[in-house]
Amino acid sequence: MRPERPARGPAPTYSRERIAAAAVAIADKEGIEAVSMRRVATELGTGAMTLYRYVHNKDELHELMIDYVMGEDALPDKTGDWRTDLAACIRDHRTLVLTHTWLPRLMAKGMALGPNTLRGMEYAMSIVDGLGMTTDEMMETFGIVMSWADGFVRSELAQREMLEQSGMTHEELQTAMGAYVEHVLGTGKYPMFARIVSEARFRDADERFEHGITLLLDGIEANLPPRAG
Repeated sequence: MRPERPARGPAPTYSRERIAAAAVAIADKEGIEAVSMRRVATELGTGAMTLYRYVHNKDELHELMIDYVMGEDALPDKTGDWRTDLAACIRDHRTLVLTHTWLPRLMAKGMALGPNTLRGMEYAMSIVDGLGMTTDEMMETFGIVMSWADGFVRSELAQREMLEQSGMTHEELQTAMGAYVEHVLGTGKYPMFARIVSEARFRDADERFEHGITLLLDGIEANLPPRAG
C-alpha cells in the first residue's frame, strides 16, 4: 500500500483516511459490492476522478478499508500469559468481523501492509514470541486461529440470515421441522442424529466460540517445543 502523499504544496482536500471511512460506511450498510470509486466520491460530494488523485484503483481502496478498520482495535495491554492474550486477540477479531462482515472477503485477497495492520501484526506476533516457535510457525499459528474465527463468524452470520429470511425464531423453526425429524428418527438408520436430537444442548454462539478458543489453545500448547532448561 502506498504511503500518504508527502505534505508539500496546498493542503489536499481529502485524506485517504476520510476516503476509507466513507467506503467502510457504505460496505457496512449495503455490502462490499456497493463500494466503488464513483459511489465513494458521491458520498464525499465530489467526482470519481478527484479520488484517483488519492487512490489509484479499487484494489488500493480495499486495502485502505482493511487498514482503516484495523485501526479500530485498541490492542489492550498484554498480561504476559500467552493463552490469555491470544484468546483476547481472537475475541477482538470476532467482534471486528461481526461489525464489518465484508472484512474476511477482502483480507483473503492478501495482506494490506498499512500502519494499522502492521501494528496489529506486531502485537499478535509478540504474543507467541518466546514460545520456541520459528517465525514461520508463529505466522502459521496466528493465521490458523484467525481463519477459524473468520469461519465461525461466517457460519454465525449465515444462521442469522437464515432465521431472518424464514421469519421464525430458532425454536419455531425446530417445531416446523418436527414432523420430518420424527420421520427420519423412525427409520432407525441414523443413530448419531438420534443422539443429537435427544442429547444435544445446542449452546449459544458465545459458548461455542469460547469452547473453540479453548480447543485451539490446547492444540497449540500441546505442539509447543519443550522449554530449554
